[in-house]
Amino acid sequence: MQAPTTSFYDCQQRFATEQACLDAIAGQRWPQGFCCPHCRHDHGWLHAARHRYECARCYRQTSITSGTVFHGSRVPLTKWFWTLYLISADKGGISAMRLAKIIGVQWRTACKMLRSLRAAIAERDSLYR
Repeated sequence: MQAPTTSFYDCQQRFATEQACLDAIAGQRWPQGFCCPHCRHDHGWLHAARHRYECARCYRQTSITSGTVFHGSRVPLTKWFWTLYLISADKGGISAMRLAKIIGVQWRTACKMLRSLRAAIAERDSLYR
């Protein structure tokens, strides 16, 4: 089954803010709602200013981006999502130099982003072999 095609403009509109990107990540991580990664309790609350969930049982805080390729990155999530779109939309992929010019980061940053995303894609693909 093929996913519906999306234009770059639609991607930019859908993921125009950091909050929209965080909501998309949280929706993928916890489709039925928050679940603590430490104790597996299904109730917690969001600290919106810090972008963290706190478990109601063990009181541990979990970042929305922890355990993802976005964790610890200083690059805005909107640029990460645009990079994901550009990787998936082009049949031959995208070079680090071209990505750096499109999203407005240094070449070295674009190289690191591409390397980590490609590693995550390869890891996911190895699960289906």
